[in-house]
Amino acid sequence: MKTYDICFSDGSSSEGKGFHLKTEEKAIRMAEDMLATGNRFVEEYAGGMISVVDSDGEIVWSKPIPELGN
Repeated sequence: MKTYDICFSDGSSSEGKGFHLKTEEKAIRMAEDMLATGNRFVEEYAGGMISVVDSDGEIVWSKPIPELGN
């Protein structure tokens, strides 16, 4: 069974949250909530990307993270 993680990346680094979410839809909702409310990762990776990645390493959803102040 596939699981899904939320990953953050910019031009020089990337980091997964370590989630093992059971549905793609839940992972996407959580990622969108993180973008809307902000957190340390959203701030740290401003200008980069937030993605939902399945356990096979395939990106199933991705959105740019706005620069700080935008």
